[in-house]
Amino acid sequence: MDRRPLTIFLSAAEASGDEHAARLIVALRAAAGEAEFVGVGGAKMAAAGCRILVDLTAKASMLVGGPLLRLGYYVRMVRRLQRAVREIRPDVVVPVDSPALNWHLAGTARKLGIPVVYYIAPQVWAWAPWRARKLARLTDRVACILPFEQRYLWDRGIRATYVGSPVFEGLPDRPAELPDIAEAWSEGKWRVAMVPGSRPGEIRGHMPALLATAEAISRRWPAARCTFTAHNEASAELIRKLARGADIDIAVGRTHEVLSQSHFAVTKSGTVTLEAAYYGVPMVVFYRTGRLLGAAARIGRWAVTTPSFSLVNILAGRRIVPELMPWHGKTDVLRSMVLEVMADYGYLFQARSDLIRLADGLRNSAAGTASENAARIILDTLAGITVRPDDRITGATERLRR
Repeated sequence: MDRRPLTIFLSAAEASGDEHAARLIVALRAAAGEAEFVGVGGAKMAAAGCRILVDLTAKASMLVGGPLLRLGYYVRMVRRLQRAVREIRPDVVVPVDSPALNWHLAGTARKLGIPVVYYIAPQVWAWAPWRARKLARLTDRVACILPFEQRYLWDRGIRATYVGSPVFEGLPDRPAELPDIAEAWSEGKWRVAMVPGSRPGEIRGHMPALLATAEAISRRWPAARCTFTAHNEASAELIRKLARGADIDIAVGRTHEVLSQSHFAVTKSGTVTLEAAYYGVPMVVFYRTGRLLGAAARIGRWAVTTPSFSLVNILAGRRIVPELMPWHGKTDVLRSMVLEVMADYGYLFQARSDLIRLADGLRNSAAGTASENAARIILDTLAGITVRPDDRITGATERLRR
């Protein structure tokens, strides 16, 4: 009887996860040869050859606050995907990033005895660290993308391996000459990236304050130009709707290009801040939270194990960029901070230097790409290769093919 090809189930619920999972599929095909890919994702995973059961990338807000509003849909969708895992019986389940859905699928796989290799670990070190016990229970291996995560997770019973950051895989080379901050500051010829996020909920929550901030920048520096980034045309259409006829620049699918040409960024928190760091863009980082969540964060600050919330500050081990988190959407707070920071000549140059140093350190901290390294971990797991806390990534490609 013919043996079925290696079957890999991947789950990515957001646009960024879809992109990272697509690259991982390409790396797995190169390393393992014949394989079938199926799971949860978007257009990029589909283009890489994955059979998509559900596309949540266009509805990612449902998994971040949305379940409370559309609980019925969420529960039905989770049950449908759990049933799919039971019916397909893949050789391995690879959850990517966002835990809201992935905890459920990992739990189903573990009950069936299917190995689980988590790619881009939930940030248990930043919020509610007791969730590390759950991550240990639900996974066989974790491919983590931040250097300190490997030791942190191993110390909590999680077999983690640092694979490098996938954020830098798709970035073109940094321009030889970056935008002239001195000229922007002295002549007011600012190019400012306004990054509201990719989820509809993020865009709705962030756009009012970003529009007001862009207007304030234009009043202060008439020669300035603010460009809003949109992940896709649907996001761009929502931005236009929220702008209510205002004449704004929108760049669709060109966030990297916009950042490479910007003197400054006003950006929501997340991995996009690492992209800005790569291009040496000084920034203000923000993220809107509900008042209830903000109050809980203040009351339960003991649950947060990091003094900063933005990724660049966490990785730097100090506050190198101003951040507004938690932030409840108050326009005047964001606007005032941005104008104050853009006027600080010394900060702008120091921040550029610090950010480039941080990004270069991350980019060069692992041999091979994150996708290639994560693929090797998946194949090692299937081949039964054991791992120790100080192990480097090994290869099991030839053994698996045999």
